[in-house]
Amino acid sequence: MWIGYVAGQAVSFFFTLFRMLPLAFNNRFSRTRIPTEGDVVISLTSHGDRLSRVHFTLESIARGHVKAPVILWLDKPDYEREWPASLRRLVSRGLQVRCSDGDYGPHTKYWGQFREFTGTGKRVATVDDDMIYPEWFLQRLLFVGDLRDDAVIAYRAHRIELRDGRILPYIKWSAADTCTASYLHFATGVSGVLYPSSFIDHVVSQGDGFMELSPRADDVWLHVCALRSGHPVRQVYASPRHFAVVPTTQGGALVIGNTLMGGNDEQIRRVYTEDDIAKLREASQRED
Repeated sequence: MWIGYVAGQAVSFFFTLFRMLPLAFNNRFSRTRIPTEGDVVISLTSHGDRLSRVHFTLESIARGHVKAPVILWLDKPDYEREWPASLRRLVSRGLQVRCSDGDYGPHTKYWGQFREFTGTGKRVATVDDDMIYPEWFLQRLLFVGDLRDDAVIAYRAHRIELRDGRILPYIKWSAADTCTASYLHFATGVSGVLYPSSFIDHVVSQGDGFMELSPRADDVWLHVCALRSGHPVRQVYASPRHFAVVPTTQGGALVIGNTLMGGNDEQIRRVYTEDDIAKLREASQRED
């Protein structure tokens, strides 16, 4: 069995490298402009050595069927150091790079952008800096978002599992298997998430309490904000979508710490109140 697994991983690795070739070509030779204005923007963050590879993600977004402004948020040390040539080429085509006003960890990918957009009626789609997104990525997010402008829209979501009225450990949650919106659905940012303007307004009104309660788990904080503000999470498709990962970017420290070592569970215990858990129980009873 392990031989088959290794073979499958090798095939996936080389298939991803094949996908990266046109993105590398575009980065060197494309003159296609990235819009600088729009009613929805794509927001992300990156850091350290990952800046030398973030252009693969950015080029995959820039080639999309639907174009939107793209804003890369950096902490001050990364903003002030010399950027790779691959990143500078994207800036010359319209990529906007902003300096975060604090060290917000994984929250950097949305927090500055949400504050800029609050009260404007604009939407924000967040992405991770280590994925290759398909050309239809934004197009389909927006299509579903137009159908449900009261919901958070995600390509990948977990279902929060309860037992005896309590939240089970994160590792025991199941993959969402429906495109029906639910408060029990927990959007994971890796495949991309679209946030409606009313949700953005609510998150900004809560301030930066996430720094104390959930500093390393932005998904946890954003879900509890969705729960409290009446924004269910809707998966684009009935099954989660997983996009290709840029090789060598998955150091995995945050994933391992949050998932396998219980970091998410610790932050969930701090964030979710008894009232929040009661709302989840009510949602579970309605849907069973």
